[in-house]
Amino acid sequence: MKSFETFVRGLAAGSLVLLFACGGDDDGGDGDSGMCGFGSDEYLPYQAGFSWTYEITDLVSGQKETKEQHLEPEMEHPDFGTVLTQVTGKLNGNTISLTRKEDDRVLRFQQEDYDATDTLEKTTTYDPAEIRIDESADRIVAGAEWDETYTETIEDPVNGTTAIPTVDHWEVLGVDDPCDSPLGTFMCLRVRRTRTMGGIAEKEFHFARGIGKVREIGSNQLEQLTACAAE
Repeated sequence: MKSFETFVRGLAAGSLVLLFACGGDDDGGDGDSGMCGFGSDEYLPYQAGFSWTYEITDLVSGQKETKEQHLEPEMEHPDFGTVLTQVTGKLNGNTISLTRKEDDRVLRFQQEDYDATDTLEKTTTYDPAEIRIDESADRIVAGAEWDETYTETIEDPVNGTTAIPTVDHWEVLGVDDPCDSPLGTFMCLRVRRTRTMGGIAEKEFHFARGIGKVREIGSNQLEQLTACAAE
C-alpha cells in the first residue's frame, strides 16, 4: 500500500487550525440553514471547499477546544482512484483522510495521523472502505439496522503493522429529531455506531439536511457545530 505522505507534505502549514475556546460565547441561533448550509438536501453535503467548525467538550474535565475540518480538491491516488482529502485539526496535530462520495455513501479509505511537528504517527487503511454516512433510502428511516464489516490495518512506525477485523453495527435512532448546537436547534437524522468486533466503541451522530454533522457524542466527548462554509 502506497502512502500519500508526499502529498500531505505539500499542504500549506496554515490550512488547518486548532484553537482553545474559553467558554460558550456563542449567541446561538434559530436553526435556519441560511446561516450555515450548502444548498443541498443531503444529510452530509460533501464537496471540495466545504468546511465545518466544531466546539469539542471533554465531558469529564469540562475543557473545551475548537476543531476545524475542510475538504481539499480531488486528487488521483494510485490505490483508491479519485478521492477528496479531508483535513481535520486535532489537539497537537492533524488527521488527513482520503475520502469519496459514492452514490448515497461517504467513504473513508485511508487516514494518516500527524503530531504537532508534522511527524507521521500512524497510517490506517480500511478494506473495504469505512462509511461516514449511508443515505440510502432504507438506511435513513427510524429503526433501520445493519452491519459494516471491514479490515482496519494500522501501520505504526514503532509497533509495525496490525490488521484488525472489524464490525460496526449501525442503528437509526430517529429521523427529523430536534438536535441542539451553539447555532441553534436543527431537525436531524440520529444514528448510533457500535463496534461489535475489533474493539469497544460507541458513538452517536446527528446530521441535518443541507448542513452535515451537527452533533457527535462518544468517548466522554461532545462535538457541536459552530460554523460551516463553502469556498
